[in-house]
Amino acid sequence: MTHRKTPFLPLLLAAALLSPLSGAAAQTPTVKDVYDRFATAVGGRDAWAKVTGRTEKGTTDVTFAGLSGFYERHSALPNKIRMIIDLGMVKIDQGFDGEKGWIDQGQGVQRMPEAEEKRAAEAAANDGASFLDPTRFAKATVEGKEQYDGVDSYKVATTSKGGTETVEYFDVNTGLRVGSVTRGANGEARVIYRDYKEFDGKKVPTKIVQVQPQGDVVITIQLVTFGAPDPAVFKSPLDK
Repeated sequence: MTHRKTPFLPLLLAAALLSPLSGAAAQTPTVKDVYDRFATAVGGRDAWAKVTGRTEKGTTDVTFAGLSGFYERHSALPNKIRMIIDLGMVKIDQGFDGEKGWIDQGQGVQRMPEAEEKRAAEAAANDGASFLDPTRFAKATVEGKEQYDGVDSYKVATTSKGGTETVEYFDVNTGLRVGSVTRGANGEARVIYRDYKEFDGKKVPTKIVQVQPQGDVVITIQLVTFGAPDPAVFKSPLDK
C-alpha cells in the first residue's frame, strides 16, 4: 500500500507567510515609522503645521498633598511658554519668554535653573508640527517593545541637540505617545499621557500624570484652543 506524503512543511511556510505575526510584520519599526504613525494618530502633520500657539485650561490634583486647583498653559512659536497652577494656598507661575525663564512657587519670582532654561530654549520650532519630526533629535533609536503605563509600547531613546536624553513610549496599537522619561541632573522625570481627545481636528492627551516619588501630580485638560496667545502673557516678571 502506498502512502501519500502530506505536504507538512509547505503548509507551515504558507501559514507563516499569511500570519499577522510573520517575521516581516513583526519587525521593529524605524524611528520614522513610529513618528509617522504618531503624526497620523494625532491628526496629521498638515493640520499641526498651521498651529502658531495654543492655550490649555483645566485642573491640577497634587495627590500626595490632597490639593486641587486651576491649571492653565500657554505656548507660542518658536519656544515661548507660560504655565500657572493655582492651588489656593500656593500659586505656581513659570515660563520662558524666548530668552530667559522664571519660576515662582509662592516665595517670590526667581530665574529658572540653568538646566531647565536650556531645555526650554532648545524647544524652538519652525512650525506647530515640529514635535512630530524625529530629525529634530541629534540621535534617536527604537529600542524594541516595552510596557509603559500598562500599554504595549515601542521604546524610542532620543538625545536632543542640546544633550537632553529622553525615552519616549508609543502605543503599539494606536501609535499615540503614552509617556516619556527624561534624565536630568536631579534624576528622572516620568510623565504619562492618557485620554486623548480631539480639539479642532487635532488630538491631545487630556490627562497628564507627572510621576514623582512622593506621589503623582495629575493635570486634567478640559479646554484647548489654538492660536497665538496675547504676547503680554509671556512677559517675564523679572522685567518689572
